[in-house]
Parts: sequence; structure tokens; C-alpha cells
Amino acid sequence: MKILFSKIIVFFFICFQVSFSQLLSEFDLDSAYRNELLVENNALKQRISRFPSEAKSINAAIAQFIRQKDYNNALEQANQLNQILPNNADVKCFQAKMYYKLNNTELAIQLYNQAIQLNPNNKWFYINKAGLLSEMNHISEAIETVDTLIKIHKDWSIAYNLKASLLLHENKKQQALSVFNQAIQLSPKSALIYTNRGDLFLEMNDKENAILNYQKALEIQPDYLSAKLKLDTIRLN
Repeated sequence: MKILFSKIIVFFFICFQVSFSQLLSEFDLDSAYRNELLVENNALKQRISRFPSEAKSINAAIAQFIRQKDYNNALEQANQLNQILPNNADVKCFQAKMYYKLNNTELAIQLYNQAIQLNPNNKWFYINKAGLLSEMNHISEAIETVDTLIKIHKDWSIAYNLKASLLLHENKKQQALSVFNQAIQLSPKSALIYTNRGDLFLEMNDKENAILNYQKALEIQPDYLSAKLKLDTIRLN
């Protein structure tokens, strides 16, 4: 089953000269995920628009370094930005992402924690932190992070989808199925979540329910290729 650990660490670069559509093209996400990310992207744009002029100039420099994949200089600029905006959660989150790109995962986690402390309602800070913890193979801590997110946003299906994926990483299939069952009752309605649940049913040798879930995914999003390909593969076998 496809587990969305590294893929869920979506880089909301704090510079919007980087193409958002290009960023999304790197991930196999459905419309529900893309819409949620777009909402956050637009909200972040608004927050950045309120930066002081000096911070906006640094942000433009960061954009250029990101295009060049020069993460060392991007981080240096981000650290300067942090001096101007020392209590800004988005800056902390961006610093975390740069440290992640430079393989300093421990410091990245510390900065995600700071971002969460400054803005505990931002869903994607938790998602990014949990994704990084999973890459570090700290699965229990990742699940705890998602559980904290669920307490704050108890009706957000995407959080449950990540928790189920983390449980599957520990081979806890029945628990994961229970969480997927919760996820599909919530919003946004997601073709990806139904596809993930279909994958789990397939692993559990329940082809009938796998087919039903892939079909449901396509009802939600008829052009969702992942579900279509898996449904076609089952029918051919």
C-alpha cells in the first residue's frame, strides 16, 4: 500500500515566486488534498503580504535560491528573516523545511515544535512534523503528533488518513481500517482516502471491498488515475 509519509511533507516555500502548480505536480494527490493545500497556500500568501518590506525582499531572495536548489543560501536568508520576524510561525516552519533538506532532522523537528507553539491551529505544521518523524522511523511520536492534530481538528479526514497510514507502517491493519472508516465519514471527501482503504482491503485479500472502494473513489473524482488503474488491474486478474 502506498504510504503518504514523505509525500505529505509538502513544501509551502515561504516564497511564492515558486510555482504552486509545479509543486503539486510532484505528488500523487487527489482534488480534495489539492484544494486543501490551495486554501493554505492562499492563506500563507495573505500572511506574507503583511510582512514588512525588508522581510519581503529577503523572501524574494529565498525564492531565487529555491529555484536553484541552493538550500544552504536559502536557509541563510531564512535565518535573516527570523531575525526580523522572530516569533513568526511560518518562518519557523520554513527553517524546519530547509534543515530537513540539509539532513538536520533533529533541528527541523525543534523548529516544527516552535511553529506549532506559535500557531497551534495550523493543520499542516502537524502534518509536516508527523511526516518527518515517520521518515526518521519515529512512528509512535508521529502518531502522537497526528492525535494532537485530531483533537484540534476532529472532523478533518486528511489527519485520519495519515494516522491510518502510520498504523499500517506498524502492520496494525485492523486499527488502520478502523481509522480509515472514520476518515470516510468526514470532510473533505477524498478519492485518495477511499483508494488507500481499497489498497488495505486488497492486502487483506478482500477483493470485493477493494473494488467497492476504488469505485467509490471514482465516484468522488472520476479522473483519479490511481483508483482507475488499480480497479482495471483487479478486473484483468
